[in-house]
Amino acid sequence: MHAAFRFATGSLLAIAIALITAAGATEAESQTSKAPAVGAGSSKTKKPAANEGFYTAAQASQGRQDYGVSCASCHGTKLEGGAGPTLSGSGFVRKWQQRKLSDLWQVVHNQMPLGAPGSLQEAQSLAIIAYILRTNAYPEGANVLAVASLERSIGAPGGKALPVLAAAAPPVMAPKQPSGTAPTQSELDAGDVDARHWLTYNKGYNGYRYSNLQQVNRKNAGTLRATCAFQLGEVGPFQNGPIVYDGVLYTTTGRGTYAIDASNCRKLWEHQYTPWGPEVSNNSKGAAVAGGRVIRGTQDGSLIALDAKTGELLWLRKIMDSTNGEFATAAPLVWNDMVFIGKAGGDRGIRGEMMAFDARDGSKIWGFDTIPMGTATGAETWKIPQSALRGGGATWTSYSLDLQTGLLLVPVGNPGPDFDNDVRPGTNLFTNSVVALDAKTGKLKWWHQLRAPDDRDWDTAVVSTFDRGGRKLVAAAGKDGVLHVVDGTDGKLRFMTPLTQQLNTDTPITAAGVRICPIAAIQWNGPAYSPSTGLLYINAIDWCAVAIKGPTPKYVKGQEYLGWKNGYGTRDPISMAFGLTHAIDPDSGKILWSHKSSSPTLGGLTATAGDVLLTGDTGGDFLVLDATSDAVLYRFNTGGAIGGGVITYEAKGKQYIGVASGNTSREVYQSKGSATIFVFGL
Repeated sequence: MHAAFRFATGSLLAIAIALITAAGATEAESQTSKAPAVGAGSSKTKKPAANEGFYTAAQASQGRQDYGVSCASCHGTKLEGGAGPTLSGSGFVRKWQQRKLSDLWQVVHNQMPLGAPGSLQEAQSLAIIAYILRTNAYPEGANVLAVASLERSIGAPGGKALPVLAAAAPPVMAPKQPSGTAPTQSELDAGDVDARHWLTYNKGYNGYRYSNLQQVNRKNAGTLRATCAFQLGEVGPFQNGPIVYDGVLYTTTGRGTYAIDASNCRKLWEHQYTPWGPEVSNNSKGAAVAGGRVIRGTQDGSLIALDAKTGELLWLRKIMDSTNGEFATAAPLVWNDMVFIGKAGGDRGIRGEMMAFDARDGSKIWGFDTIPMGTATGAETWKIPQSALRGGGATWTSYSLDLQTGLLLVPVGNPGPDFDNDVRPGTNLFTNSVVALDAKTGKLKWWHQLRAPDDRDWDTAVVSTFDRGGRKLVAAAGKDGVLHVVDGTDGKLRFMTPLTQQLNTDTPITAAGVRICPIAAIQWNGPAYSPSTGLLYINAIDWCAVAIKGPTPKYVKGQEYLGWKNGYGTRDPISMAFGLTHAIDPDSGKILWSHKSSSPTLGGLTATAGDVLLTGDTGGDFLVLDATSDAVLYRFNTGGAIGGGVITYEAKGKQYIGVASGNTSREVYQSKGSATIFVFGL
C-alpha cells in the first residue's frame, strides 16, 4: 500500500507514528569467518549420511523461538524477508544448495544478529539453522544438528536441485526513447546554482549540497510545518537521496522507483523492478535524472532507465556479476549522455571498477579498475599480485564532477579482505582513496589515499568539490572520521581534521581484542559548503567497538570476506553512540563549532542561503540548525530513522524541504520505520 497524506497544520507526529512499522535495515554488509572447530562433546555426535535428516523436530521447534527473538525483525516472521534477505523458498535454495552447512553457520553464528555478532550461543545458532532447514522442507531425523556435522552439503530438499541463478540472463529488449528530453544538459550544468531543482544525489555536479533558496531562514525556520507525507509502503532499507526536477520528486528503494508531486506528495507513477538474477543486497542510494530518463542501478547488477514522465522501462543492461557479490547501489551521475556508476560489494572480495555507460541504450563506454594489476599505475602497491584479484575497492555512495576540468571524482572504499592486511601486504591502491578520472575517457589523472593499508573497513565514502578564494578544493572523508581537504588540481593534501574521537587507529588487532574508535563515522552523506557563511559542514558519528582478530579469512565466491572473529566488531550499546555536526574553516581545517545529537547523524546535510543547515538523525529527528552557530531552530520527529537525503527545492514558487525517513540500518542503529518522504514548508 502506498499513500500520500496532506496536512493543514504542523501537528503530524501522532499521525506519522501511526504510519511507522518496525523493521531494521542497513548498508552495512554481513561477514564470514571459518567454521568452528568441533566443540566439547560434539565429537560424540555421529556424522550423518547424505540421506539422513538434518535435525530433530525438537531442535527446529526451539529454533523457531530463537529465530523469533533474534532474527524475525529483519528477515520476517515467516522467513519471507524484509530488511534482511529472504530465508525461505526457491531463492534461498538456489543460493545455498551448492554449499555446506558450515557456510550457513558462518553467517548465522558469526555475523548475526548484525548489531551484536557472535552473541548467539552455539545451541541457539544450530537450532535457528534447524528451523530454517525445516521451513525449506529439508528432512528431520533422529540426530540433532551439531557442529561435527557442519561439513555436510546442504543440497536441495528431496534431492532435486533448482537451476542455479548464475546461468540466468537479463531479458532482451530494444532500447526505447523517452517521452521527454528534460532536464537538458544546460540545466544539469546549472544544478549547483539553480535553486528550483535538486538534480543529483548531492544537488549538482560539484556535490557540495548548497541551495540559494532563502525563503526558509534563521528568522522563520521555527515556523516550519510538515505539509505532506508519502508512504512508499516498504519497510526495507531506505537510505535514498531523493532528487527533484521541475516539481517532481523521484525516490528509490531496493526495487522500487517512485515519482511524486514535490509540493503535495501525490504519487505520479511507480515502477517495481523484477530481478532476473540473484540480488546481493536490498537498498538503493538513489537515481539520476537526465534527458527524459530516470536511471538507477539494481541489486542484481543491472542498470536500468525509466521514462521520467511515465515510469516505463526504456532499457536494461547487465553491468555486473552479482554471483561474485557485485551490485549497483550508488546513485549514478549523468553528464553529456554518459552514466557514471561503479561496482559495490567491496566486503565480498570483488575487484572494483568505475564505469561509464551511454544513457541512450546502456552500452559501456569505458571502465577503470580501482584495483590495478599488471603494468597499471598502482599495481606495485599490491606486493602479492594475486591478492588484487579480490582486492575490494568498491564505489557504493556517489560521485562529483568538476565541469571546468572535466574530472570525475570517485570515492573508493575498503580493500578485501576488510580486516586482514596480512594477506595483502602493501598500500593497496586505490582503496580508501579519492580518484580523479578524465570523465570522457576514464583515464587516471590523480589520486589521494586517505588511509593505507586499511584493516578496519574504513571506506572513503564521500567527496565534493568547491571553489574557495580562487582555489579549487576537494573535500573527502570516510568511516575513519577524518576530513581531508586536498587541492583539486593535483590531489595534494591541504589539511586533515579528525571529526570524532580517535582511539587505537593503528594498533594491531589481536586475538584478545582491541577497542577502536570510531567504527563507522561517515558513510553515504557528504559535506556541505556554504558560500554564504564561507564554512564547510559535515556530519559524523562517534561510536566505538571491540575488534577481535580471527583466522585468515576464507574466500567464498559472493560471500563476505572479512577477517575479524566477531564480524564487523562488537559495538558499544547504541545508547553510547551520538552524532556530531561540525562547522569547519575550509582554509585551516579548524572546527569552529559543533552540534551534538543524541542519535547518530546519518542523514543528508544541506546548507542554504537562508543560513540554515538541514539534517536528521537515526532517532527520527529532522533538524534545522543555525548555520552560524549550533542553535537548533526547528525539530520534528518523523517516527522513523533519517539516514537518507535531506534536500530543499522550489515548487510552485515556494521553498520546500524533502526528508527521507524510515528504516536505515537493521539492528546496527536499532532504527525502525517504514519508508516515507516527508515534505516541510512555511
